[in-house]
Amino acid sequence: MSIDTIEQFQKDYQLRLAPRTIRAYQSNILQFFEQTGIPFQEITRKDIRNWLMWLEEQGYTPTTIYTKLIGVKTYFKYCLEEGWIATNPAARIPYPKLPDKVPIYLTKPELTQLRACVQHSLLERAIVEMFVSTGIRMGELVAMKKEDINETDRSIHIPDGKGNQGRIVLISLESLQYVQAYLASRTDELPYVFVNHNATKRIRHQKINANFQVYSEQLGFHVHPHMLRHTFAAHLAQKGMPGEAIQQLLGHQRPATTQLYARLFNHARKEMYDKWM
Repeated sequence: MSIDTIEQFQKDYQLRLAPRTIRAYQSNILQFFEQTGIPFQEITRKDIRNWLMWLEEQGYTPTTIYTKLIGVKTYFKYCLEEGWIATNPAARIPYPKLPDKVPIYLTKPELTQLRACVQHSLLERAIVEMFVSTGIRMGELVAMKKEDINETDRSIHIPDGKGNQGRIVLISLESLQYVQAYLASRTDELPYVFVNHNATKRIRHQKINANFQVYSEQLGFHVHPHMLRHTFAAHLAQKGMPGEAIQQLLGHQRPATTQLYARLFNHARKEMYDKWM
């Protein structure tokens, strides 16, 4: 194994992928080489298949194995592009079949209950509305700045989405009004849309997660921020928006995520169909 090639891979991909994704790829690549013990120039397709079998024997789930394989595939593709290897041993390795699970999302009555649960706080209601109306990720929400919001056309620029791919998302008029009311209630000069209780810095992931834990206890059913991203996608599917358009709004790149939301899309549309029949 050449640590130099992994470090160079990390440097060249740091502008293409989110830092957390890069770290995960690096960890998976290192695990691969530690388990195989073979120099990267000598790796064959069989070595990769044996590693996948080893992961399965160790009890890793198909979803985790899928994710690990993405990192290894991306690395060897990079090695080929750089001319370090003559052929890509990972190119024709198929991804493991993922379980046919549908992401959990809130029904409209459950969403109504959640909104009632946060009605006491402008900040918390604005955060819930932002998640539900835009489908953005937690990291995108906490990093969002006031300048990213275009109130005229009710759009939000997400400059550093996952994979450093910027995109535009839309927000409903009602949700925007909650965000505007929250911003109007503040007296600080911080550039962030959502700030902590003392208005000294942007709100933290941990605080939002803690709030959602409280909501779950009060509501009697589990709810977390990423579930609202699923809810956003499912409700758009039920209204008839094409799956490809929903994926663009969500900023998808990974094949596994695309497949996951394709199942959600089909499930949500079927639910709507069954209500009409």
